[in-house]
Amino acid sequence: MIKKFLTIFFTLVGLFLLPQNVQAANYGLSISPPLLRVHIKPGKSITQVFTIENLSKTDQILIASIVPFTEADRFGNPILDPKANANWLSFFSLVNSQIKFDQPFTIAAESSEQLILSLSIPETAPLKDLYATLIVSTYDNSLNQELMGTSLRATIGSNLLITISSSAFPDTILKIEDFFPIEGTYLKIGNLYFVDSITPVKFTATAYNEGSFTAETKGVFRVSSNNKPVFMQGVLPINVIAKSKRQLTNTDGHSFVFSPSIGNIGTHQISLEIKTENSNTQSTINVFFLPLKLCLGLLLTIIIIISIQKFTSKPQEKID
Repeated sequence: MIKKFLTIFFTLVGLFLLPQNVQAANYGLSISPPLLRVHIKPGKSITQVFTIENLSKTDQILIASIVPFTEADRFGNPILDPKANANWLSFFSLVNSQIKFDQPFTIAAESSEQLILSLSIPETAPLKDLYATLIVSTYDNSLNQELMGTSLRATIGSNLLITISSSAFPDTILKIEDFFPIEGTYLKIGNLYFVDSITPVKFTATAYNEGSFTAETKGVFRVSSNNKPVFMQGVLPINVIAKSKRQLTNTDGHSFVFSPSIGNIGTHQISLEIKTENSNTQSTINVFFLPLKLCLGLLLTIIIIISIQKFTSKPQEKID
């Protein structure tokens, strides 16, 4: 028993008196531009300079690569698979003298390096969109047996949206989906929304690109009464890649919000319109504004008054 106690005691003493060295990761990277939108014809070539900045106080060994993608989430973030491959990746190359794809290079502390990306489209290339991300990651192939813990890596990327087309504005097909209120006091009966006229109401909407080319959306959120606008709000321009959906927001990046007043009573049209260079689409919902909370409060007050009168009133006694 004493031997077991001594073993535990000296083990704990060793942990506190002889600690292992701990090293924290010191990463700070940036890339510019974070997004490259290109329209190019078959048989043409372009170059684009990307600036990689090492914001940390230590030198960083990095490695650059191109990862293709075909999908993105509702906020435009690409869904990447580092193992994905595509035959058109050969269209890309780095023309730096000392930096190549998938080969490590070093950026000194608090300095920057330029990656010169070249894109060459063969004349026989199909007319379609190419989506990829230029990824720059920290690189470490050493194995230090003295260190314990988990090795961390930092990764940054720039999204590349490449449209290969002979025409300046290829056809795009956009639809507005899931357009409805998400916050506020409202009641839906059929296709008509009954909304409280003294409570702000928030709306959500999604743009769906049915076409084969990226569409950049611009538009307006509008509230109208008797075909006269009473409120307008701009739509934040976004890129919607082919066969994908994007969340639509106002110019501040938030959901569309309308704050009605007591004077906004009756039927109104809430419309959302988005446009591209060669198409436009619109979705409208009908809303009937009325002071729901006031009406409910008044109704509750009347019920309470009637109930009080009913329970407090006593039948009069007959006098002989």
